Amino acid sequence: MKGSLIKQHRKFKNMTLEDLASGICSVSYLSKIEHNTINASDEIYRLLGERLKIKLTDINQDFDENIHRDLLEWHEVIQRRDLTLMTEYHNQCKEALKDNHNTELTHLYTIVRSRHTMKMNEGLLSDSDLIELENIFPYSNKEYKFFYHKTMGIHYLLKGHQFKQALQHFHKTEELLKALPLNDSETYFHLALAYSQTRAAVESNYYAHIALEGYIKDFDYDRIVDTYMIIALNYRSLEIYSIAEEYFQKLLKISKYHLKPLEKRRVFHNLGYIYANQARYEEALEYLKKAYSIKTDEEYFYVNTIYLFASTYFYSGNIDEAWEHIHLGEKEAEKYDIQFFRNKFFILKHTIQDSLQDEQFINKLEKEIVPYSRENNEYGEYKIYNEMLGNLYFDKRMYKKAAMYYKEANNYRNTQKKDFL
Repeated sequence: MKGSLIKQHRKFKNMTLEDLASGICSVSYLSKIEHNTINASDEIYRLLGERLKIKLTDINQDFDENIHRDLLEWHEVIQRRDLTLMTEYHNQCKEALKDNHNTELTHLYTIVRSRHTMKMNEGLLSDSDLIELENIFPYSNKEYKFFYHKTMGIHYLLKGHQFKQALQHFHKTEELLKALPLNDSETYFHLALAYSQTRAAVESNYYAHIALEGYIKDFDYDRIVDTYMIIALNYRSLEIYSIAEEYFQKLLKISKYHLKPLEKRRVFHNLGYIYANQARYEEALEYLKKAYSIKTDEEYFYVNTIYLFASTYFYSGNIDEAWEHIHLGEKEAEKYDIQFFRNKFFILKHTIQDSLQDEQFINKLEKEIVPYSRENNEYGEYKIYNEMLGNLYFDKRMYKKAAMYYKEANNYRNTQKKDFL
């Protein structure tokens, strides 16, 4: 309805009723227009439209099925990450909606355009985008809300360390999907990905297998690879190394000529991790060298491989190589401002120096590193660090403190679940 459209654009432009009505009509009359209780004259609509910089006269409010189909296909193309087709559909839908201001279609266009912009810019939604999407939400149908929650979930997932907000949106997407005539494997893929980021491997695998079934039916090769990667990482997180290795080796076989450099690097890195944790150090170093030889722009992963080199060399008895990689890793972690690995290298250094019992180390672990891992939802490290503190206080015969940290380490899964309720 025209009134709803007027209200949305007025709020988006941060205008009061008085601002918009001034010189055109009374505030009470404008309020009735916005609530769709009266129909104004074409002249009133023209003047309001001019002030809002939108067209309100001669609006075609018919629901055009062809435009609706194109909008959904546009979103499908975004999911497939086909930048050329994305641009074509964007221009096509934008042109079609110049003469059709149907509210449902314009709302749908706005949310799909936001997802399009995120992908094209490889970045987050702008503040103005967020305001616009939120203003539309109260007046939208279930279809808009479905795409809204999906887009917002991706936004928070990309922000990093805001997985609680991402999961809340993705679960709302899941609920709405049940009420809509849509098949959307991506909803389950996003849930799998978000849970994987929080080390909730069991929940992640549950949704990953649902997503995988859909992607196999759709012959979506890229997403099949992505989903296999999530499942493999989850088994690695669960320390079920034999199954994790099976999935990673399967990725190398089925994708021998198709894995992108970053994906191949991930597989090599994780096989290195798996073999290192099984004390198969020669194999671990072989795969880590393969990973390191593949250059990508992903700074976090680059520093991660350096850390894994350092720890593998240490546990295999090559202390000189361990120190060399620690010095390199600390430099790179500082360069890219990655606190997670500053902490990891700090702990590894004291482990090599056999100085874990030093008060300086314990104080930093207890007062800085554990709270940091808790605040940033790094639940795997949070558990490990609490266990470490428990062991250190136990060795000092401070049994009450040791018990407190052992208890927190054992309850970390409940702590994690509470964070996402």
